[in-house]
Amino acid sequence: MAAVTYIFMILFLVMAGYIAYFVLHDSDKVLNNPYNKRQELLAERVTKGSILSDTGKALAKTRTDNKGRETRVYPYGSLFAHTVGRVSHGKTGLESSESYTMLTTGINPLFGMFNEARGMKNPGNNIVTTLNVNLSQTASSALGSKRGAVVVIEPDTGKILTMVSRPSYDPGELTDAKWAALTADKDEDSALYNRATQGLYPPGSTFKLYMALEYMREKKAGESFRYNCTGSIGKGREKIRCYGGEVHGKVTLTSAFAESCNAAFCKIGSEMNISGLRGLCESLYYNRATPLRKLEQNNSRIAVTDASPLGDVMQAAIGQGDTLVTPLQNSFLVCAAVNEGVLMRPYLVDRVEDSTGRVLETTQPEKVAKPITPEEAKSLKKLMRATVTGGTATALLYGSYKAGGKTGSAEFQNGSRDSHAWFVGYGEKDGKKLVVSIVVEAAGTGSAYAVPIAKKIFDAYW
Repeated sequence: MAAVTYIFMILFLVMAGYIAYFVLHDSDKVLNNPYNKRQELLAERVTKGSILSDTGKALAKTRTDNKGRETRVYPYGSLFAHTVGRVSHGKTGLESSESYTMLTTGINPLFGMFNEARGMKNPGNNIVTTLNVNLSQTASSALGSKRGAVVVIEPDTGKILTMVSRPSYDPGELTDAKWAALTADKDEDSALYNRATQGLYPPGSTFKLYMALEYMREKKAGESFRYNCTGSIGKGREKIRCYGGEVHGKVTLTSAFAESCNAAFCKIGSEMNISGLRGLCESLYYNRATPLRKLEQNNSRIAVTDASPLGDVMQAAIGQGDTLVTPLQNSFLVCAAVNEGVLMRPYLVDRVEDSTGRVLETTQPEKVAKPITPEEAKSLKKLMRATVTGGTATALLYGSYKAGGKTGSAEFQNGSRDSHAWFVGYGEKDGKKLVVSIVVEAAGTGSAYAVPIAKKIFDAYW
């Protein structure tokens, strides 16, 4: 009899544990799954709530005509298509991940019953995001007709203020004909693709942030590094040149970083513990999903190991070869460096409100990792600052804020000699901090094409 009692107790505990796990980890996925029929039932009784900017501007809302027909409207057209998402031709973005929440009403149950008795729908809850309209418009305008992505984050909270991907589309005008054109993609625009979280690019020289940090960890004294750059390193087919054939001469770690000397970093890579480098990268979400919730994403990846040929290691040292990153993940090391070594969970939903503005739920900033020490964070900020004061990002030296970062020009295989232009960096003033990650496809150098975008964003914020 005691054995039976114990078995039932164990079964009860297992079931209780499963329920707790489901509520904490899986309930949101199940409730917001587009195939969940419960959402269709809720839509018959509740008018779907709005998705709002950080200041309450409607990014998506439901419009009801005099015949009771509902239409989802996107006041900013294509600007927020990849983050806010769509409901036509398949749900994506926050329209998908927050659908159940917006089809739930937070009004007084008695009023709700009264509305239903009169055949009226109840108003759904609203999602207030972290997205800033002004910064997003600035980023989109700065990208212009170029393909690419811009991510802007508050490093001390994890709030994503901007996530722009271009080319884009208007989710409110997805006729069958336009959908067919988008999916056919004859111009290879990949407009449905969120380049900020799904685009995989070689990081180019922005990867030198990782290389410099790992070198300092292994050598303990970064400024002991000395190298004489002759403009290239290696022989034959494995020869690697500095960008544009530039000869940097005698460099230290700081000047090699600021001037983006490929030869110096290939030398560093050739003597590096690759297992240590991989560990550093994976602590910042290479080879695994980022901690961002709510959006579709691809994993950044680093492939080199201790067994990799020297040529592959040297390519990886300058962010080439099989190393690929998303613009979101490429911001993480800068975020940690600006936040004294702590990486905060990036997030898009600030709070949930009912139709009267009463706050029902608030997202609290959350630490997800401490991949570097405060001392390492200071050292990285010093290197990034040198890039602005005397390196490849001097255009950021003349703002009202203090800025730092790393440019990159990443080669890719498309039959052309163009490079993806990168900039990852930060701006700070009066205790406020921003981190940006910018990629402009097939544009050229980061200093010529990505840094000016960063400047426009920092100028607009401050």
